[in-house]
Amino acid sequence: MFQRYLLISLLVTFASAVFAAENTQYKEGQHYVTLQTPLKTSYRGDEIGEVMEFFSYNCIHCANLEPAVSRYLAEKPDNIKFTPIPVVFNEHQKPEARAYYVLEISKLGKDAHQAIFNYIHKERKRLRTDDQFAAFFESKFGISKEEYMKRAYSFAVNAKLNTAIILTRDSNISGTPSLVANGLYRIDSAAVGGNELALYAAQSLVQSEASE
Repeated sequence: MFQRYLLISLLVTFASAVFAAENTQYKEGQHYVTLQTPLKTSYRGDEIGEVMEFFSYNCIHCANLEPAVSRYLAEKPDNIKFTPIPVVFNEHQKPEARAYYVLEISKLGKDAHQAIFNYIHKERKRLRTDDQFAAFFESKFGISKEEYMKRAYSFAVNAKLNTAIILTRDSNISGTPSLVANGLYRIDSAAVGGNELALYAAQSLVQSEASE
């Protein structure tokens, strides 16, 4: 009985926090910074803006945020685009960025994305090199190592990787996860109440800009 009451209390508390996040007047320099170099966005048509999530598969904070991202995606407005960006701070992160984009072009979906996080952080297995990702994709998704490498170094993935490198550089982020609204406003997660509430802060900035 107590556990049920505690769960309900936590849900109510979080719902109140989300409501507050969506209705807060966010201030530049306090809750977010405006990037000197605007990032190239990809929202189009009826979409009013975009929330970018910079992440790394080997980041435990990103892994912990992933369930919240799934909840957010289930309830966010359809006219706001959500774009995960695998960070590339250095050469060592290119294999995991390629892995994300192989997932994307192969249309393996959200469960496959989560499976990579689980393999690294729950099963505590190492995934850092192209060969390790190729073996993982073969065992988990039935994509042969040869086919994985072909896709990982395809023109499409190379183009996406180059974009991720530029976005990582121009965002001036120092760690992950990090959220950017409309390619312009980088959220200070600590200032808005944590990584999960930063999703809603980014959404609020998108909506505010669209209403101007």
